[in-house]
Amino acid sequence: MRTNPYVLGVLLCLAGCSAEISGDPPPPDGTGGLRGQGGGATGGSLSTGGSTSTGGSTGGGSATGGSSTGGKAPATGGQGTGGAGTGGAGAGSGGAASGGSRGGQGGNGTGGRATGGVSGNGTGGASASGGAGVPPSTCTEGDKTVSNNGTGKHCGYTYEYWKDSGSGTLTLTKDGFGVQWSGINDLLGRKGMRPGSADLVVNYQADFQPNGNSYLCIYGWAKNPLVEYYIVDSWGTWRPPGGQSVGTVTSDGGSYDVYKISKSGPNIEGNGAFTQYWSVRKQKITSGTITVGNHFNGWKSSGMSIGSLYEVSMTVEGYQSSGKADVKFVMK
Repeated sequence: MRTNPYVLGVLLCLAGCSAEISGDPPPPDGTGGLRGQGGGATGGSLSTGGSTSTGGSTGGGSATGGSSTGGKAPATGGQGTGGAGTGGAGAGSGGAASGGSRGGQGGNGTGGRATGGVSGNGTGGASASGGAGVPPSTCTEGDKTVSNNGTGKHCGYTYEYWKDSGSGTLTLTKDGFGVQWSGINDLLGRKGMRPGSADLVVNYQADFQPNGNSYLCIYGWAKNPLVEYYIVDSWGTWRPPGGQSVGTVTSDGGSYDVYKISKSGPNIEGNGAFTQYWSVRKQKITSGTITVGNHFNGWKSSGMSIGSLYEVSMTVEGYQSSGKADVKFVMK
């Protein structure tokens, strides 16, 4: 879990508070535009148009808007411009968020992450048990390097790239993606499915080399209730998210600490209260399997329900650090 001229003071305050809990300098509360469609806050980074998407739980529609320049989730509307859009999380023609949604690792958020309406002509967003079809296993598209904040489609997956300062690139490959960053405050590169499904199983292998704080994870948002979630398999110098674990999930040969954190700020629905769910592996790994439904079920047993999914994305996020990562993955 995670830009422009929006509530920087509040964000800095949140960062300080989170640091007191963890004993380490945590990353910002909202690490930029990691999120997507549906109106966003005006200060957040978000996208004005969405990338094409499969639509609601049934999929199929594509948004008419283009990718954006803002938010942690590369969307237009970016870190400070705020995209305007007509679409919502369900059906949308352009569905750009006007404010960014926030990201979540600990302290103050530096910007919103809304990506704009990538849901397209869906039926109102996918539910956790539904979702669009898995992209084909073969891809004939060439590699694509992105150095400006934005969102789009590559090899059947939706990608997003966002940073607020420093330098970095996202390179999309037929079997995954690579991220490089240097001197950044916050950066995010991700590739996955929208809306995705609770039934997804992600097999991945990563050359993950952060120099400072970073996360290698499955990331996304859900609505009803509004939730930003992380399933973290590896990290850099700081183990997120701080605070007291509320339970554990055992999955794919490992044990994960579970955290539930109340937040308030820019999000995929605007600006206000939402909740973060975290599963953080007790021992770092950089290759393996993440069975998404095991975490959703484990959270539910702890009273942390997941509603309608917005996305399921393989993600690399860096905060006040430098580093590189090469991630190969498949969702099925």
